[in-house]
Amino acid sequence: MDARDFLTLAENLVHGSLEVEWRSAVSRGYYAAFHVARELFLQCNFRVPYGEPAHIYLSRRLSNAGHPDVQRAGGKLDMLRTQRNRADYDCRVVFQHTMAQAQVLAAREIIQSLDAAAQEPVKTQITDAIKIYERDVLGNVTWHP
Repeated sequence: MDARDFLTLAENLVHGSLEVEWRSAVSRGYYAAFHVARELFLQCNFRVPYGEPAHIYLSRRLSNAGHPDVQRAGGKLDMLRTQRNRADYDCRVVFQHTMAQAQVLAAREIIQSLDAAAQEPVKTQITDAIKIYERDVLGNVTWHP
């Protein structure tokens, strides 16, 4: 399955008239961007953890990837996750349609940035920057040849 299919679903849901559709759109948009980021890291030979740790793993490394568009994508992914958590877990607070629209757009922008980053020479540039970040800042290198 192509993770971008989640984005297509999100874009369909965000046009709905029900709050539940808007909340689901944000969730699907987040997971589209999450899985595209995960796939990029796997293509760059990083060992991405499963479960809860994967979310922070991806956003931190994107935010320290040494390329401005990719770093912005990392910040957006983190903010989108916050809104996804709000949409999925905070049912007592009204979730506005405009918020859902903005978050689905953010997911699209993240994916566009990551798709561009998957091309050379950017792919090598971000791989090298993330390897240095892992070694020098985190002390935990997840890259493997």
